[in-house]
Amino acid sequence: MNQERQTQLENIIILLLALLSAAIFIISFFPYSVWLNKIQTYVEMGRTVERAFSFIMLILCGQLMKRKHTAWSIVIIILMINMIRGMIGYRYGIRIGIAVGSAFFFLSFLFFRKDFCCPSSKTSKKKAILFFLLSFIGVLINAGLSYHYMRIGLINQPVSFFESLKNGMGMIFGMRVLLPGGRGIHYFESLVFFFSWACIFAAVLYAVRPWLAQKQRKASDVQHARTLLNLYSQNPAAYLTLEEDKMLFFGEKVDGVIPYGVVNDTIVVNGDPVCADEDFPQLLSELKNFCKRSAHKLFILNATDHFLEEYKKQGFGYVKCGEEARFCLDEYEISGKKGQKMRMNINHAKKAGVTVEEYHIKTKRDPQIEQEFDRISKEWLEGKKGSLLQFVLGSVGLENPMDKRYFYAKNVQGKIVAFIVYVPFMGLNGYMADVTRHGNDAPGGVMEYINYEAFQVFKSEGVKYGSLGVAPLAGLDEKSSNPVERLLCFVYNHLNECYGFRDLHRAKKKYSPNEWVPSYYVYLPSIPTPDMFYAIVRIQNPQGMMDYVKSFMKNWKRDGKKYGANKG
Repeated sequence: MNQERQTQLENIIILLLALLSAAIFIISFFPYSVWLNKIQTYVEMGRTVERAFSFIMLILCGQLMKRKHTAWSIVIIILMINMIRGMIGYRYGIRIGIAVGSAFFFLSFLFFRKDFCCPSSKTSKKKAILFFLLSFIGVLINAGLSYHYMRIGLINQPVSFFESLKNGMGMIFGMRVLLPGGRGIHYFESLVFFFSWACIFAAVLYAVRPWLAQKQRKASDVQHARTLLNLYSQNPAAYLTLEEDKMLFFGEKVDGVIPYGVVNDTIVVNGDPVCADEDFPQLLSELKNFCKRSAHKLFILNATDHFLEEYKKQGFGYVKCGEEARFCLDEYEISGKKGQKMRMNINHAKKAGVTVEEYHIKTKRDPQIEQEFDRISKEWLEGKKGSLLQFVLGSVGLENPMDKRYFYAKNVQGKIVAFIVYVPFMGLNGYMADVTRHGNDAPGGVMEYINYEAFQVFKSEGVKYGSLGVAPLAGLDEKSSNPVERLLCFVYNHLNECYGFRDLHRAKKKYSPNEWVPSYYVYLPSIPTPDMFYAIVRIQNPQGMMDYVKSFMKNWKRDGKKYGANKG
């Protein structure tokens, strides 16, 4: 049997198991017979166990499709338990049928065991074991209390602790014989039952999380990636490939690099894969296979429309996620009505005595300038609404600047008050303002002045493009037929207290860019799941959603105080 047919057969068996699990789940809500229906309630433990087992099996079938080894191991254990339960409950024909079906699937998965080789995260396995232990601890507590009630407490019956423990374990799997006791002990048993199963559900979900080896970033790999960036990078975000928070995926059959990070079972890529245009289909295909082999979903941030047709051709979903402020430096000017705001801001900075210079870090390092950059960074961070974002933004990178360019502004006293770090794209034929920071005493218009002067320097060197990066969620269509785009529109319109989407768009717009280049989220599977959106939030902010919640509450309280003061 060739591998393709074997895979098809395995998928058919997994599908049959999913259908059987769904059938068991549905049947568990119907009576086996009229007389049984009279004595069994909706939350009776035997029925609830069948629902729990079948629900877990439905979850695991999806993981089996990804050939996860841990999912295979759990399914084998559940099938063994189902066979045992079927033999114990042989009086009911349906239990015999379940046991026979379980035996068939048990032998099938045992035969194909070598194909289920995708490993799980070691950290997640530890958490899964912890939840399994919590479940067993609940059983032990229940057994101890049962023993106390039976031997010493209200009932005074000769029951051993082993019998109490066996009863507790039987309770978890719906096979216990209810020992006599008062309402209190039965209530506690039910509580432990649901607590134990909640822990089992959590353990299963942690256990099937996939794992990827953390590859070491070698200096040679970084240098190779840098060479590829300077040859082929058409995306302004591409240079962030070299930041230390990213792992590097290199093509096997073509020469290309892809920067990525991992959050749970989602691989997140920043910007388009970097390679020659003719090699892109093969590099993208290799990335897809890499994600498939490791059972990971894929989410690409801030992709351009340069390769959009190829993404669609290979089955990716996509949605517009913002617009990049792009400048054609040959045509860029601030004269006329369009550049009025820009001129006003620059003139304000000039009147305050501000001057702009470039820090030529590669020819002559100046520790004093770098100390001033550090001071400004600290002052800037203290004034931010939330934590410093990562992954989609670069670092100042003074320790290893490579191709970065640094421009800074000094006030009339000669003190540095702001700086901007630029990174190259378009094969060094464009520069993007990546890191923009100002100190507490920076006069108005200083950032505009730095950017204008830097663009003039680049223009004099023959550089064609300038960029201010992507304004997230800007320029989306609220009436789009794409539900993901409508969701992003809602975030843009209603969650500005968490992240200043509108403010950032307005800040870039006042520079009067020549064009707004659309930016896209590209993802596989083609319909993104909630955990994929969580991954893009988490990879940019390690503190996760709570940081945005805190920022929202902080701004809400501040606005409330302003409203109260104005009302008073």
